[in-house]
Amino acid sequence: MTQQHPIDWGTVAALNVVSIFSQLGQFGIGFVVLPVWLAQHGLNATELGVLVSAQWLGMLIGLAIAPRLNVRLGHAKVIALGLLVTMIGFLVMLNVGPYAWLPAVVVIGLGMGLRWIGLEPWLYGITPTQGRGRLVGFHETMIGIAPIVAPLTTNWVGIEGSGPLVLGLIFTGMAFIPLAFAGVAPRAKMVQVKRASGQGPSPRNLILALGVATAAIGGITEAAFSGLFPIFGAGRDLSADQMVTLLTYFGFGGLLLQYLMGWLADHRGLVFAVLVNAGMTILMAIVTSFPLGFNGLAVTFFVMGGTITGYLTLAIVASTKAGHGDLSVNVRLISMAYTASAIFGPLLAGVAMKSSTSEALIWLVGALGVALCGYVLIQTRRRVLPDRLPDA
Repeated sequence: MTQQHPIDWGTVAALNVVSIFSQLGQFGIGFVVLPVWLAQHGLNATELGVLVSAQWLGMLIGLAIAPRLNVRLGHAKVIALGLLVTMIGFLVMLNVGPYAWLPAVVVIGLGMGLRWIGLEPWLYGITPTQGRGRLVGFHETMIGIAPIVAPLTTNWVGIEGSGPLVLGLIFTGMAFIPLAFAGVAPRAKMVQVKRASGQGPSPRNLILALGVATAAIGGITEAAFSGLFPIFGAGRDLSADQMVTLLTYFGFGGLLLQYLMGWLADHRGLVFAVLVNAGMTILMAIVTSFPLGFNGLAVTFFVMGGTITGYLTLAIVASTKAGHGDLSVNVRLISMAYTASAIFGPLLAGVAMKSSTSEALIWLVGALGVALCGYVLIQTRRRVLPDRLPDA
């Protein structure tokens, strides 16, 4: 952004609304509600883990091919393509038998990956660099509506029938409306990332490395938690309605705490924000491991919703403050790290839960938080990571 080019706030608003509707359908239904729906159809931990991992694999493919499609087609057409692809996946699940579920979930994830890279570099590229952490936090707060509204509307239509899939179609399709009101996207171009010459990696690239590490932990954690939560809930003797309600509390945490994460990164530094976020995740995992009642789980799920979602928020903040070249390169790197690691989350959790107990899911969430804290503290003690950076 430069002072010669005023900010197109109309397009900023339109893209945020596109994100809200598409996130409701693609993520809220596709990634949060769909595992519960699949579990209601008799899938065990291993089978559910495979399907959820396949969905993240589809998303990874979308992330990989989207930058070239941005160059050839433009951001708006890539977003539209992603929405259409996801709708096809929901239609397949509605009209074809269980043997088509595996390719259908891959297609749903593929559409989300295309939409993500079609939209976010466009949005962040037309906004001012100052206070971008707060902007990321605001955007993540807006799309955080998805894990709240999707379970609530699912409770209304019922989890067992075709209602959730119809909701996924409707929400995803509604994203076309605000997309039509977005302005003209800047022309995308492929950026060749050049290695900086000198004595070692720059502080900005080290911050980007922290973003990648945070995204990787976040991807494993969120995919494992959202994908295998129905098995954990069954182990705690929760009904399907109670599970969906707890997912709503989880979504409320993701909605209400993301701006705080962005604010913390802007005012206290990214390293401090990552440590606080991971530390709170560890604490909530420990508390959740105790035999809590429904109300106790509601509290811990609310906080974990904020902190688990916060991993990605802080990783995106890192991408806006670090690295060199086109912002889309950094956003794609974070997105790829998050999604590639997410493929293994449900598989890892599924194996752990099947070989031990359903409680292994919460142990895994805490252990991943410990791993991230350890990485950050070791790098900080070596004075590798700077505490804060000026605006990119």
